[in-house]
Amino acid sequence: LDMRMIRPALLCLFFLSLGAFAEELPFLKPTVSYTGLRVIQSPEGEFRQRVFWTPDKVRTETDMPGMAVVNIVREDLGLMWILPQGGGMCLEQTLAESDAMSLAPGAEAYEPEDMDFREIGTDTIDGRPVTQYEVVSKTDMGDNRALFWVTEENIPVRMEVEPAAGEGTGKVLITLEELETGPQADELFESGMECRPMPAMPHQMPGGGN
Repeated sequence: LDMRMIRPALLCLFFLSLGAFAEELPFLKPTVSYTGLRVIQSPEGEFRQRVFWTPDKVRTETDMPGMAVVNIVREDLGLMWILPQGGGMCLEQTLAESDAMSLAPGAEAYEPEDMDFREIGTDTIDGRPVTQYEVVSKTDMGDNRALFWVTEENIPVRMEVEPAAGEGTGKVLITLEELETGPQADELFESGMECRPMPAMPHQMPGGGN
């Protein structure tokens, strides 16, 4: 597995999880359930991720070179399940253990007091009116900057992530295609098998840059 592909993937997933700061970044907290196809482009390549989102359950199906995996986040249970494609297995972590922020380059800088955002303007993407926002966080290596184009339902349909120069990761473009809003089937958020605890991982991933 090429770790150069993992870095933008982790950065992407971290920015998409910033909605957890609902008070600081209220425009990243969707008001409806939805599904769509994320396309993530970075200097290291492109990969795709199908997402099924509800307020307390999220399923992502990620396909990148050398790795295809399903992740199910159950906030209602405080758990995350990881199902590698073709692996016939399920790994389980508590959400406290997964702590995705610690895996993203520069993520430790994104404490609420370090972030600032502003509304830039409005636009239209795929016929949907969107509002554009800029989020900036200062770090020892410079400013991390992200632009978000968000629908009236607070669904981000386009993101441009530009890490600080010292992070060693180039600009990442994330778009959401095939967007459909509405209820998502309950079975999407079940593992379908018994899950075993995720093995302990080092705090720093190879090439993580932390």
